[in-house]
Amino acid sequence: MDLSSMLDREDFFGLLSSTVEAYYKEAEHADVKLTRQKKDANLVIKPKLSALYPPKLSKAAQAFFYSEWNVRGGKWKNLAVKAYVFVMLHTGRLFSSYRFHLEPQETAGRDLVIAPNNRSIRFFNYKTGVVGCRIKDGFSDKYFKNQLQFRLNHRYDFLLPLERWGEKWFTEPILQGHPLARVTDEALYQKGVSDALAAVRTLADDTVRRVDARAYLAALRERIITLCAAAREKKRIKTADDTLRLLDIFKIVEDKIPAEIPVAMSHGDLQTGNIWVEPNGKTILYDWETAGERSVWYDSAVLAYSLRRPYGWRRFLRSQAEDAYRADRTAPSDRVPPAIVKYAVMLENILFHLEDMMELPNDWGGDIYDHNLLDLKNAVTEVGIA
Repeated sequence: MDLSSMLDREDFFGLLSSTVEAYYKEAEHADVKLTRQKKDANLVIKPKLSALYPPKLSKAAQAFFYSEWNVRGGKWKNLAVKAYVFVMLHTGRLFSSYRFHLEPQETAGRDLVIAPNNRSIRFFNYKTGVVGCRIKDGFSDKYFKNQLQFRLNHRYDFLLPLERWGEKWFTEPILQGHPLARVTDEALYQKGVSDALAAVRTLADDTVRRVDARAYLAALRERIITLCAAAREKKRIKTADDTLRLLDIFKIVEDKIPAEIPVAMSHGDLQTGNIWVEPNGKTILYDWETAGERSVWYDSAVLAYSLRRPYGWRRFLRSQAEDAYRADRTAPSDRVPPAIVKYAVMLENILFHLEDMMELPNDWGGDIYDHNLLDLKNAVTEVGIA
């Protein structure tokens, strides 16, 4: 999440200071103080970089920014962005948008990068090779606790192990490489997609169970209706009526609903920003905040058809629910009709965005939800679902 969005939606500087100080007290048993300060600043934020770092940064810590700003879209574009990052990292306090002082002085060493995220703040220490994460003060801890519970209860090669943890924080090893969204090598990118799909299918195979299809879909619908009513008031969403009209698709596909559908543990937000590719080609799935039980098709559909991007829904709805995103391993005669697969994924995705929005502070997130819902509505209108 970029800094400008955080500045718009929250008391960014107040939350930053209180969260940084709480993390060091809880995780490092250290008393620190972070203040905005132009004079004697030992941490800065430069335009577009959206993270705090010392004016003189170690080479190891510079890797954070080169990884975050490795961009797809062409060699020259990537080189231009890297040149910008190089200039920002080697001009000390010059060009800084904001300056801070972290006490004691030795805490802000050359190997430190503090990266604010959507709901949390990450603390990269390249001297120790460890990154800490703490939920922002004042934010709901629902997703943080959910991630912590999932990662403590599951062990897979594609999961990064936790080193230490507490009620509102944890630490883990710093990964080398790039998030999949930043991988420029096309062969490595496609390998990352393939590995991620295989990972969530492994998780599904281990946790799959069959549930009453009508009851499952009806429960999704009722949860969406309830949250829509709350979001209409709290978040001022403009698409509540459009959301409810989309639920009427149930009448179109009702005669195709089988007795049971397979559900399993799911990542929930399997998009390229939450997939990491290490230099040796190993793929790691991270940010398990929204882990939970969903249809076995959900994760694979989100990634394979880019449901978080424009036109992803059109691609998905034009598909025939082919094996590329199936994880139920059922015989052809027992497979769920494509229209039901699409309908289940549609309901789960609407619910994902509603629940995500409702966990954000104040009235933030309404515009994002409206945008996503209208994209889905237009795709259904253009392509259909049955």
